[in-house]
Order: sequence, then C-alpha cells, then structure tokens
Amino acid sequence: MFDLILTQNSTFIIGQVAWVLGKLMNGIVFVLDKIASLYGGTANLGVAIIIFTVIIYLLMLPLTIKQQKFSKMSAIMNPEIQAIQAKYKGTKDPELMQQMQQETNAVYAKYGVSPTGSCVQLLIQMPILFALYRVIYAIPAYVPMVKNEFMDLVNKMMGIDSATGVVGDANKFMGIAKFIQDNHIENGKAVSNFSSFAAYKRQFKPEFLNIESISIDNITSNLINGDKALANVETTRNTFIDVLNRASSKDWSYFATQFPDLSSLIHSTNAALEKFNLFLGINIGYSPLDTIKSSWADAHATGSLVFSFTWVLPILVAVMIPLLAALTQWISVKLAPTAQNDDSKKGQEENPMMSSMKMMNTFMPIMSAVFCFSLPAGMGIYWIVGAVVRTIQQVAINKYIDKMDIEQVIEKNTKKYEEKLKKKGVIAQGINDKAKSNTKYVNPYARNKSSNNEPQKPENPFKAARKKVDEAAAQKSKASSGGSIASKARMVKDYNEKNNK
Repeated sequence: MFDLILTQNSTFIIGQVAWVLGKLMNGIVFVLDKIASLYGGTANLGVAIIIFTVIIYLLMLPLTIKQQKFSKMSAIMNPEIQAIQAKYKGTKDPELMQQMQQETNAVYAKYGVSPTGSCVQLLIQMPILFALYRVIYAIPAYVPMVKNEFMDLVNKMMGIDSATGVVGDANKFMGIAKFIQDNHIENGKAVSNFSSFAAYKRQFKPEFLNIESISIDNITSNLINGDKALANVETTRNTFIDVLNRASSKDWSYFATQFPDLSSLIHSTNAALEKFNLFLGINIGYSPLDTIKSSWADAHATGSLVFSFTWVLPILVAVMIPLLAALTQWISVKLAPTAQNDDSKKGQEENPMMSSMKMMNTFMPIMSAVFCFSLPAGMGIYWIVGAVVRTIQQVAINKYIDKMDIEQVIEKNTKKYEEKLKKKGVIAQGINDKAKSNTKYVNPYARNKSSNNEPQKPENPFKAARKKVDEAAAQKSKASSGGSIASKARMVKDYNEKNNK
C-alpha cells in the first residue's frame, strides 16, 4: 500500500513520533493564528518554531536530567572505574572477570547510575529529535493551514479538474513535471535550483507514476483513469508541494517567467507564504545563503549599494543565524560534564573514545554553522533555540548536582544495592566494602603474577584457615612425639602423676 501523504515521514518510529509532534505544531500555529487574526495578522512560523522547540525540550526534561546526572556522576566516579580496569588489566580468567564486573557494578550502584542508562536515554531521545527536525523541515506536511496556501497553485500546475479531482489536462501536467526535472541552464549558468531536487524524483512512485519517463499514456492510466487515480493525485500533489517548499526566491521568480499564465497565482502564493515565514526581516523558508544572494542581487539591480537597512538588515540576520548556531552549540558542549583525567594526553591514549568525543565536540559547532548556512533559516532558529534551552538546563542541573551531598548519596545508594543483592541471595558486604572506599589502591596481586602476566587468584579464606589449623596440629603432634629428652621427660612426668593419684 502506498503512502497517501507522501510529504510526511513514514520511517518506522520516527514517522509515528513526527505525526504526534506534527499535531502539536499544528496546534501552536492554530493558536498563534487566532491571536494574530485579532490584529489583522497571520501566524508567524518563526515564533511557532521557538515555542514548539521549547515545549519539546521541556517535555524531555526528565530524560535530560537523568542523562546529565549520569554524565556528572561519570566524571566523579571515572577514576574508580579506571582503577578497577587497571587492576584486572590483561586477565582472561572467567572468575576474575566476573569479580571485575561485580566491583564495577558496585561502583555504578554506589553513585546511583546505570552502565546502560545514558544509552537508553539517548535511544529514547534520538527518535524525538529526528522527528522534531522532520516536522520543522517540512511544515506544510504537518500544518494544513500552510499546506492550503500551495493548493490552488499546485492544482493548476497539475491540470487537475475541480469537478472530478483528477488530472484533466495531461499536457499541462507534463509541461510542469518536465520543467521541474529539466536542467535550467542559461549562458552556462544555472538559473534555477529545481533540477537539483533529485531526491524528490523518487517520491513519484513507479507503481502509479514513473516521473523519469513522462508520457500521456502514463498520466492517463495513473492520474486520470483507474480506481487509484484520486489517491495517486493526492500523493503527486504532495510531492509538488515538497518541491515548492524548498524553492528559493530565484526559483519562484524564474518559475513565474516561464509560465506567464500562472504568473499572478505564483506571485500571490509566494506572498502568502512569506506572511507565514517573515521573521526578523527575512523569509525563514529560504536558506541564509539564498537570502544573502538575493538581497545583494536586489541591491545591485536597483543601484542602491550604499548602506541601506532594506538590504543590509536581511544580510546581517542571515549571517547571524549560522554564527549563533555555532556559538550556542559550542557553549552547550563546553558546559556538558565530561570525565576528567589528570594526564589528558595519557588519558586520550588509553581511551580512544575520549579522544573521539573531544574531536566531535570540536567539529560539531563548525558543522552547525555549515548546515544552518545552507538549510532553511527556520532550521537555524530551531538549532539556536534548542542549544539555548539545553544550556540553561545544563547550568541548572549542574548546580543542583553540585549542591548534592555525595557521601550521603553514596551511603543511600549502597544500602539500596545491598538490599537488592540480598533479595537475589548474594552476600553484598564484601563487594560493597570495596565500593565504599576509593579504588585507587595498589594492585594486591601485582607482586604475585604468573609467567603469562595474569593476576593470580586470591586464596580461598576458608582453605587458608584450615591450613593454619592443620599446621598448628602438626606442630603439637611433633612436640608430643618421641625424639627429644624434653619430650621423654614429659612422658615420664605424665605417667607418674597418673599412677600417684
């Protein structure tokens, strides 16, 4: 069965989460539109994205707190974990490896975190964040109010008959579809980005429309006749909306010049979309790069290259969005708690993951700037707001954890761990005694290593006690047996005392 609303994400889990978040975004836009209509305005998508992002991050706050707590506690307990790993380094003995696992679990329990806790929280958060990105990137797919602004134009583009709801003018459809697919080159330069939307070719599903081989027969059999014609038209319409939603200002202008009969409708549709997208003086549906190019081109075309806010302000805002995205991302990364190491160079050599994380944290702000420069400005706003919210959360959570009495937390968690082990029938005292103390001790087995450099097993305490008893009995037996004058005198004395009674 084909997807009836192709512009919505249909990926497993992410698609379902995006559908829920789409309902939330639609509700926010609806409320903003009602408020704006009181003053003769329209809902602003820039404001909607800010509110939407803040709400989502607040809803994820419990997961964020757990993740931040894990990171903060990891920074504190990391030396103890490293000491345990060094203590059993190189061992392949199953019993020793099991003992290492028990001691490691005891340390995690002592600080009240789970070895897999951070991974679980990330696994829960990732689909939400991907879905959040998808909703903001394809707002018309989830907000009918915005999608409706495209409908009149798209219906004309596809040659849809208003009476039947299916394509009535196959030639009109063919002309527009080929326009989207063709390379638009004039004097060796691209005059439109429509041809770069190669990914959307795949959305015209072959079972009802093979966009790569547009023909009258193809259109007639799939979009005019047949039981699935209406569904096919709906899917194809949404794909056209996908393409137009990513069109730049240059694309819209070029589109209007190529189809004079649709010119008025093209301009009115673009103007209606700008009412939704106008934020801080720029159209957030366009990328900052496109805004800079179009503003500079307009200024150059009108000959007004002297300083003027009409073209300087959009360029400044467009430049600030990727820069702020990088800056806020950098601050967020710097405030995130990380495991400390006394010798950072040595720590990175012993822990390649630490080195990889440091490299990723360095490049992440740079990549944020690059992405936000080329993606629609609305994505940049989401990126900035998300980083600001995360930073505020990190500061608050860090202060909360710093005020915690770690010793009290350790004592409380240790008792819980002991009770848990007792329920399982495990004697916890020995393991937790080690966990209660700092594990930065000298390897007790370091002086007694085998030839293959594996630590020797500790001697069984019961066997050791038995050995001492046997040794004492042997000494007593030896002292009582014959072989010395003292022992013979002792035997005579014992015999006389017995007979004189």
